[in-house]
Amino acid sequence: MGALLASILLAGCGSSTGAGAPPSAAASSSAGTGSGPAVASVSVKTLNGSSLTLPTGKPTVIYFFTASCGPCAAGVKNVASGLAKAAPGAQAVTVDLDPSEPTEVLNQFIASVGNPPVTLVRDDGTLLKHFNVDSLGTTVVLNSSGKEIFRGVDPSADVTAKALAAAGS
Repeated sequence: MGALLASILLAGCGSSTGAGAPPSAAASSSAGTGSGPAVASVSVKTLNGSSLTLPTGKPTVIYFFTASCGPCAAGVKNVASGLAKAAPGAQAVTVDLDPSEPTEVLNQFIASVGNPPVTLVRDDGTLLKHFNVDSLGTTVVLNSSGKEIFRGVDPSADVTAKALAAAGS
């Protein structure tokens, strides 16, 4: 897991570390309409210490970032804007992939993007592996049944809102 995380962090924001789509195509849906099986359940701790189980039973957008990634600030803002455009009931989870970033730095980062209504998780590699993340800025949308219906890298607020709408929010 450490090598994969190091590879993602070295690759930089919004760039794929594997043989994935180029950044210009990265914001396209790759999971279809969610007709496949639901994502297996996984539990993690939020930054404030509470337990969070994904999927949650609600349409959920999950955004993978680090506070040191400049473009990730815009990504978190797009997630928040997309969430605001979606119908009530949807939720956003932002996942910090750098476990060495201090809590104070993460709180300052979230404050710098306007304190959006997101649940913040500091990942120890669990979600990185669970959702097969290979790029900072990866955005995954799950429907209320836990099926992945969208995956992209740093999609716009409108694309995020449309994915949440498709998720049944």
